[in-house]
Amino acid sequence: MDVMHIHIALFGFVPLTGALIGWVTNSIAVGMIFRPRNPLRIGPFTFVGLIPKRRAELAATIGETVERELISHRDIRRLLRSPSFHGEMASAVGTRVDDLVTRYLGRGSLVDLFLSLDVAEKIKQRISREVEESLPEMMEVLLKKVEDNVDFKKIVEEKIASFELDKLESIVHSIAARELSAIKRLGGILGFLVGLVQVCVIELGWLL
Repeated sequence: MDVMHIHIALFGFVPLTGALIGWVTNSIAVGMIFRPRNPLRIGPFTFVGLIPKRRAELAATIGETVERELISHRDIRRLLRSPSFHGEMASAVGTRVDDLVTRYLGRGSLVDLFLSLDVAEKIKQRISREVEESLPEMMEVLLKKVEDNVDFKKIVEEKIASFELDKLESIVHSIAARELSAIKRLGGILGFLVGLVQVCVIELGWLL
């Protein structure tokens, strides 16, 4: 093999070897997010996947983040106290009251002999108004119950902590499959470029 063929082989072999090493290295790094599941001791070193090792800490951090950034008692309070929510509740209550009064005081009942439609309508309006006026107080009671009994951070933390590692891994892969594949490919690309730079340095050294 002459010098020219050696140079061509060098330009092909080194970058491709670098790409393979980069891809394999990043693949191992991605795999070690979840594996090994149980501590693996090799000499003085102990290896365990990132998620299995820090599962409890991760669950607590996600719980805190969800409560702080996504949903909290403040959000529930804002919803229950909003005029639009009160309006929707009043409308729903009014419809329900109308159905009940019609059912029990409607045509064909004995009470209908003594109550005119006008009286029945006044009863509907009175009940609806009373319920509507008591809605803010009812919402405050409901809000107090929610605040006393619902801990979003704890719910999320317990949910994540109770997941089987297989399910947790499946969730992460379903969310970040493209990104994890991109990390592997990036390792191959960087490895190729590093190999190419190495060959260029070697060639430059020969020229000098």
